[in-house]
Amino acid sequence: MAELHTSQELVACVEGLWSLPDVYYRVREAIEDPDVSTDELARLVSADPALAGTLLRLANSAFFGFPRRIETLSRAISLIGLDEVAEAVLASVLAASFSSVAPADLDMRRFWRGSVRRGLLCRHLSRLSGDREGERLFVAGLLSDTGHLVMCHAIPDVMRDVLSRPATLGQRAERERELAGCDFAEVGAALIVSWRLPASIGTLVGAQLMPPYAGDLAHDAARVHIAAVLSEAIETGMPTSDAIGCLHPEALSLAGVDALILNAAIEQAETQLGEVLASLGLQR
Repeated sequence: MAELHTSQELVACVEGLWSLPDVYYRVREAIEDPDVSTDELARLVSADPALAGTLLRLANSAFFGFPRRIETLSRAISLIGLDEVAEAVLASVLAASFSSVAPADLDMRRFWRGSVRRGLLCRHLSRLSGDREGERLFVAGLLSDTGHLVMCHAIPDVMRDVLSRPATLGQRAERERELAGCDFAEVGAALIVSWRLPASIGTLVGAQLMPPYAGDLAHDAARVHIAAVLSEAIETGMPTSDAIGCLHPEALSLAGVDALILNAAIEQAETQLGEVLASLGLQR
């Protein structure tokens, strides 16, 4: 009989190996300060040349779509806005921190491609639904599959069995619960707690398979869920019409998303995917 684990136990296996750099917490603390200036924030980011370079590449990519080239961090921060800067910084440090992580049985090119695609789909589902606030869901989408990264490292034999079988996202999660005692969504939420990221992100990642469980955040969790299902469908070549049948029955209504916009969201995300991967240094 397989040994069952809690999500916290699996995360504990990687806590000493995987952590976010201090610069992320310093930037987040500065952004939360109502008196912080653009120049102060730019100086803080500039202290980490790799982070500064990634942020500038993102600012000049199709992700933001500014018409003119941005040459300085101060200009980038003033144009992007503090909330978007926080998301861009987190995306940048995640990419830098985990670019060398490579569990033996996980295709990391596919993992990062799927993770960035999920983030972009969250963003475009929100835009096409007329919800500009929803663009902050990029990071929730980006982080939504990190539970698989943890599980492939902590329990590789179990995950080798899980990943070797063709399955939908929901079927795979059910198999994970059967063999490991928890699924990737639970593990991803536990990892976010251990990183001291905003609690709302942990809620969205943890409820991505069952959006109604997110309570007041069910609207956003449903968009993360839709993005995850669509991303899996793209990777496996499943038509969008079939992917809709894999969604939670309440997902589209909870998300406020019309099924008619799904192909447009996919097209826009795929158009930006390569450039965003390259900006984050993940296009290898």
